Amino acid sequence: MKIPEGVVLLDSLGDLKPNNTCPILVCGSHCGGNRELAQHVRNCNVKAVFLNNAGIGKNQAGIRGLLHYETEDILACAVDHNSAEIGIAQDTWESGTISHTNAQAKEAGIEIGDAVKDAVAKIINMGYPTPATRESKIHASNNNETNSKSLKQQTQTEINGVLITVTDSITFLNESNAGDVVVCGSHGGLSAGEYAQKHRLKAVFFNDAGIGKNSAGTKSLESLSDAGIIACTVSCMSAEIFNGQDVLNNGIVSVCNQLAKERNIKKNMTVKEALKHI
Repeated sequence: MKIPEGVVLLDSLGDLKPNNTCPILVCGSHCGGNRELAQHVRNCNVKAVFLNNAGIGKNQAGIRGLLHYETEDILACAVDHNSAEIGIAQDTWESGTISHTNAQAKEAGIEIGDAVKDAVAKIINMGYPTPATRESKIHASNNNETNSKSLKQQTQTEINGVLITVTDSITFLNESNAGDVVVCGSHGGLSAGEYAQKHRLKAVFFNDAGIGKNSAGTKSLESLSDAGIIACTVSCMSAEIFNGQDVLNNGIVSVCNQLAKERNIKKNMTVKEALKHI
């Protein structure tokens, strides 16, 4: 099925730009987040978004964004993590099925179990959402920089003499993070792994996002090992996705790559225990 006009596919929300003009976003990222992230999506002219439920996980963090998108008047749906690979927008489009919806999605007639393609057809057929207007683009350009700064926060903490960078998303890193040991709230899928390689990290801890279809939530680990980066995921039930501090404080390792295993990091270790081996 051809991708309809007005629909954009992105593997990561980190790739969403303020000059986006497609009102419907089908994205491989998780459906977690906070108000600032929802505002950022709105300011990028998105009016409907489809995101992975990331295994739902601890405190239902994998679908927490639904209410924030609702507050920002964005139609939002979470896609079953066993129906589509997290971090892969094309698979979300081709194979995703809806697991959760917000109020705007329900009003559009989208139901649990709908295919993503069918859900998109429903909102297009009812004439919603409309393309971005010039005024909304101006609004986005005036507000997006502030929202991005508030989103892209990092903290540094020292554990056993090692400086650790903690952030809610791997996409919030920048060139100054080269060589860092990072604990983040992102999933461990391919798109997240690309950011870890881009910033040449020493080590990284992700959320496994329920592991999901084709083990997509941990799929980056092998390629990161090949790139010389120690990498692990923690169980989505042990720590909230999009919450780096919770991963650090409460995360329980679920999968390790070869380099992590060579450092004697093992499944069921806490993140803090694992950090002692780096």
